[in-house]
Amino acid sequence: MTILRLSLALLLNQIGFHAYTATLPLALSRAGHPDATIGLVMGVAAVIQIPAAIAGGRLLDRFGPARLFTTGGLAFIAATSILLLPGVDVDGSLEPFVLVRMLQGAGVALCLPAALSMVPRLVVAARVPYNLSVVGAAQNLTLVLAPPLAIAILNATSLDGVAVMVLVAVILGILLGQRMPLRPRAPAAASHLGEASRRFGITYRREWTYPLLIIVTYVAHWGAVTTYLPIKADQSGADIGLFFAFDGLSIFLMRIPSGWLVERVESRALILLGAALTFVAIAMLLLPITTPLLIVSGLIGGAGGAIVITPITVEMSRRSTDADRGSAFSLFSGAIAVAITLGSIGGAPVVALFGLSAALVAGLVLIVVAMLVTLADPLLRGVHRPPPPRAPAPAAAAS
Repeated sequence: MTILRLSLALLLNQIGFHAYTATLPLALSRAGHPDATIGLVMGVAAVIQIPAAIAGGRLLDRFGPARLFTTGGLAFIAATSILLLPGVDVDGSLEPFVLVRMLQGAGVALCLPAALSMVPRLVVAARVPYNLSVVGAAQNLTLVLAPPLAIAILNATSLDGVAVMVLVAVILGILLGQRMPLRPRAPAAASHLGEASRRFGITYRREWTYPLLIIVTYVAHWGAVTTYLPIKADQSGADIGLFFAFDGLSIFLMRIPSGWLVERVESRALILLGAALTFVAIAMLLLPITTPLLIVSGLIGGAGGAIVITPITVEMSRRSTDADRGSAFSLFSGAIAVAITLGSIGGAPVVALFGLSAALVAGLVLIVVAMLVTLADPLLRGVHRPPPPRAPAPAAAAS
């Protein structure tokens, strides 16, 4: 029940970010702001997420995931409160919206790593992979539920109506996340990994390098897809909303099965399979865009994403200790932000000069690079079975 409570808390907290992924650009567009300007405003969140993830990792290790989970929720509340201030309107200055996106980027950089960091301190080692996939599924479910619900509220009321909904959801998420029965941190000496190196206040292990490189190269295509595919789909008369809906639904449905597979199949094989599925899904987008094609591409790509992300998440947990797991998951979150920034902002000149197809081809090349990095990581070989469950030590609410 504790993992389910954590999952629901994360789902509600993440509404503070994902309720605006579609509604904020839509509201700004209806107010007459240019697409390029809207793209820059929305992209601020990913840019801020990178340094926030690095700093957040150090804070997670020092103050604990429970406090940082709450802090991330408070960042979402602060962002939404700005939207409700008198004088803040989509018809006016965009400066408040830039600040909103900065706070939302900081919030998302803290919440997910904090939630993932709690899992190994809530369950026995043998159940960590499965329960990481459950918490990840909750985060993916937010992607499925929040955007359509927020759009419906926006159309029925205004952006203020969305903000009120977000405030209620995030406050409930913060309350649910309080007083999790975390077991005390195990000393680093109890792990075969030993102490992690620290430089310039940043904790890092060499074992994290390959998984983080896989994330950056694998996810880069998503930045181009989310930024530029909607424009091409609209020009083709296709429903881009169905692409994102089926992609999110497919990720959600595959999260728990992929967690089960991680305990029985080597991570290398799963990552290669997921990357291959994603390659097929993105290659389909090079064809003339239609709604049925977008649905099929979303289903295949979502399944591939879950099959890749779940073993990487488990690997980051396995390659860290209680003392530095916050840094591990924060860098994991930062790697995703780097990838999305690479695909969206880095892909801008490619799209401007050669079109979306060229950016998608670049994304396909990077997926192949991710597969090569996967093959190069010796720690991904074999099935790493956790030790058999032992009676858990008495736990008390901890930070």
